[in-house]
Order: sequence, then C-alpha cells, then structure tokens
Amino acid sequence: KGATKLRDQQFEVDSLKGYSKREISELKEQMHKSYEDQLKRITEMVESKLKETTTRLEQQLAEEQAARLKAEEVAQLAQMKSNDEIRKLRENLERAQRETEELRKQAEKGGCAIL
Repeated sequence: KGATKLRDQQFEVDSLKGYSKREISELKEQMHKSYEDQLKRITEMVESKLKETTTRLEQQLAEEQAARLKAEEVAQLAQMKSNDEIRKLRENLERAQRETEELRKQAEKGGCAIL
C-alpha cells in the first residue's frame, strides 16, 4: 500500500510542469526518504511488539513449567505417602492374620489363649 502510494506520488511529480529536473529529483528524494522513515518506524514497532510478545510467552511458559513441576512433585509425594500407607496396612493385615491363625491353633489344642 505504501509502495503504491509512493509510486503514484512520484508519477505525479514527474508530470509537474514548471519545475526543473533538480527540483523534481529533490521532491522524489524527499518522498522516498519519508517513505523509508515511515517503513523504518513501522518495522521498529512490529519488532518491538514481537519482542514483547515473545518475552511474555517465554515468561508464561516458564510459569506453566514451574506449575507443572510443582504438581508433579505434589503427585509424587502423594503417591509415596499412599504407597507407604498401603505397605503399613498390608503389614498390619499380615500380622493380624498370623495372630488369628495362632489363636485358632491354640483354640484347637484346647489351650486358653489369655493364659
């Protein structure tokens, strides 16, 4: 769009009557410089926005990675606690089964379990 406008303006300058070639050349140079300056400002603005967006996305990614690691750590601790609780329950169950079996054997022999 900007390049088309510049071309159209240069065409208008070329068709001007009553101006020397030097004056027309200076006008064209001014228009070209104005176009280049505008293009430079737009490029800098786009680069700045891109850099801001990249920085924001990198920060968001880092925060999400930290949250994921924290969630994994919490889950791992919960799993370890659960495994430990299951192990204790199994030990208690096995001990209760052994004691029950011992009491049953004593009862079969006719002995008093309390004495």
